[in-house]
Amino acid sequence: MAAKLSFSRPAPGAILALCALLSGCAVGPDYHPPQPILPTHWQAARDPAAALEPATDAGLQTWWRSFHDPVLDRLMAAARVGNLDLKIALARVGQARAERHASRAGLFPQVSANAVGARLDNVFPVSQPGGSKPLDFFLAGFDAVWEIDVFGRLGRKLEAATAEAEATAEEYRQTWVILCAELAREYTGYRNLRRQLDIVQAHLATQRHTLELTGQLYREGLATGDVVARAEAQAGDTAARVPALEAQLTEAQHRLEILVGGKPGAWASRLAEPGGVPDSDARALLTTPAETLRRRPDVRGAERALAAATALQGAAFAELFPKISVAAFAGLHNSDLESLFRSSAFAWAGGGSLAQPIFNFGRIRAGIDLADARQQAAYFNYERTVLLALHETETALTQFLKEERRREQLAVSVGQLQEALRQVEARYRAGLATYLEVLDAQRASLSEESALADSQARTTTYLIALYKALGGAGQGEAEPAEEPVRPWG
Repeated sequence: MAAKLSFSRPAPGAILALCALLSGCAVGPDYHPPQPILPTHWQAARDPAAALEPATDAGLQTWWRSFHDPVLDRLMAAARVGNLDLKIALARVGQARAERHASRAGLFPQVSANAVGARLDNVFPVSQPGGSKPLDFFLAGFDAVWEIDVFGRLGRKLEAATAEAEATAEEYRQTWVILCAELAREYTGYRNLRRQLDIVQAHLATQRHTLELTGQLYREGLATGDVVARAEAQAGDTAARVPALEAQLTEAQHRLEILVGGKPGAWASRLAEPGGVPDSDARALLTTPAETLRRRPDVRGAERALAAATALQGAAFAELFPKISVAAFAGLHNSDLESLFRSSAFAWAGGGSLAQPIFNFGRIRAGIDLADARQQAAYFNYERTVLLALHETETALTQFLKEERRREQLAVSVGQLQEALRQVEARYRAGLATYLEVLDAQRASLSEESALADSQARTTTYLIALYKALGGAGQGEAEPAEEPVRPWG
């Protein structure tokens, strides 16, 4: 229930004076961005052996180029225009911007054009000489209605819509950040599978050669049948790995094609080109926690969502106060259609209304409580996002630096085992070593080479995770590329 007062035909100067007097005094809390207490540096970066350099926005924005892999570059360009998750996120940006435009329109007068023609018969039923006469009524003009946002209800809603549109844009950027990391990680996994397949096939060729040599020695009476059986089993076990790796390669290829929005097989020829696991010697990875939070779109988006929730608190609180509106009409009014467009037919009218809620059975108070609860949830979500960002970055940095050391140690071990295998095979051909020694050396070499290839892929994967944690690729505009990118040419 609301108390209403209405006035008709006030002087135009009085309306303008009222609008000036009641210029926006928004109620409710004013938003101030939170200032979280952050560490000054990363714990994992204290090790001087890391040799990290300060990161730059430009370097982080296109971090995948540090791998110098043209296929990866082309996949990123294709995903920019073809990924469906990115398109959905962009559509939501457009939706949020349209909602903001609708909120902004509510601050301005709503003007409409009207034309009315009517005939009223038997208006005065009292008997008159000659009977009753019909009454004609013609009107044409413009109506204007304007709610004066005295207590900031509409302004707070516009403030909230603006913050929500900005938060949605940050969600789009975060989708791009996640997509870049996922695409690079899947591509690294694909290249690692190809490397593993090459290693297995190379060892299979060596084992088959050894099997031929063992068979020859057996025929010459220089080897027993169990040695031949062991050689056949070893080669068969290695050959059994090939179909499994090929199936995993096909699956990885399809995952990449989904990420770039391509049909099955669209990128088969491009991905089949020779290439190793992406590797980068970039060391510009050092930031402060404050810089990382500034770069991360998920943190910026959570802050904007908090701003929107705070603004909606003010809008809900403003419902307790009166709503003041003014209305005006200017146009032509006459009972004769032929005389409607004469200057004497000009007419205007103005009025104002004030509606003050009195009894609403707790609806407004419930709205305020709801807005307060949403604001509190948005604040805790912001705190949670900040905390997760700090831990994610620390973890990624630690994993990358530790895996780098492991890879270096594995590289030394692989070199030693390969040399040992060559020496054992030479002694076996000369009859100075048993096949069991060759078998053990081949297994050790294959296992260590696979471990090294896996460590190289892990190092790259952890580096990708670090770029993601630092907010890499999250500084761009919320706009897609214009032209589709094909896997060829």
